[in-house]
Amino acid sequence: MAIRLAIIEDNAPIRKILSGWIQQEEDFELVAAYPDAEKAVKGNVQALADVVLVDINMPGMNGIECVRLLKPLNRDVNYVMLTAYHDAQLIFDALSAGAGGYLLKRATREELMAAIKDVHGGGSPMSSSIARIVVEAFQKKPVKDAPLDQLTTREREVLDLLAKG
Repeated sequence: MAIRLAIIEDNAPIRKILSGWIQQEEDFELVAAYPDAEKAVKGNVQALADVVLVDINMPGMNGIECVRLLKPLNRDVNYVMLTAYHDAQLIFDALSAGAGGYLLKRATREELMAAIKDVHGGGSPMSSSIARIVVEAFQKKPVKDAPLDQLTTREREVLDLLAKG
């Protein structure tokens, strides 16, 4: 059974290229291509597709807001952000909104097709530079001069004894 795909992309040439790539794949079925988030919401994209490729920066409702609105309506649909932005805050906002993957638009056709299969199979595809940003966010060193770091050895001992009762 083919993976049903939809595209939400305001840039017409990019939307046409993505549509062409999908239509050439026998494992995929393009069910819709929307020029903005509002039309996707009105078109009930969450009822049509298994995977939705979503641009972030669109006029009106942006892609993150769109995913945040649509994901609760059908949790089985997977959203993959396909964008030019590699800003850490946008990445985390998109993932928090319900996106299952985050790819940069410079991804090759092969990378995109593999990512669609990956997210449909339960994975979370990310461009390698995006994955690096996510990893670095989790590896940040603790902030120095935290209140506990300012305690003397004796103050720590007292605090430990207080914690023990």
